[in-house]
Amino acid sequence: MMSTYTDPFLSIHNKLAKLTELVLEIKNAPKEDYSTKYYTRQEAADICRSSVQSIDNYIKYGWIEAEDFGPAKKLIHHFQIFNEDNSIKQFKYKRKA
Repeated sequence: MMSTYTDPFLSIHNKLAKLTELVLEIKNAPKEDYSTKYYTRQEAADICRSSVQSIDNYIKYGWIEAEDFGPAKKLIHHFQIFNEDNSIKQFKYKRKA
């Protein structure tokens, strides 16, 4: 009788190959362009987990610069709220200068 040899690691190797393919696909995915991304005061408050009044105070203190779009609309650029690595900036415990 002749026994056939089956590789016990073949299924693991196939799964690793699929995982490698997925990681490369995620790594090479196009990056989102944040240079044209703006948020309303309410969206900024939701992101920072604060109130709209706090966002208004941050604008008043100069910690955030808001751009006027029309007579009653203020929009906040993405990089006023986020750092370069897309982590949220800390505003709550800034000292008043």
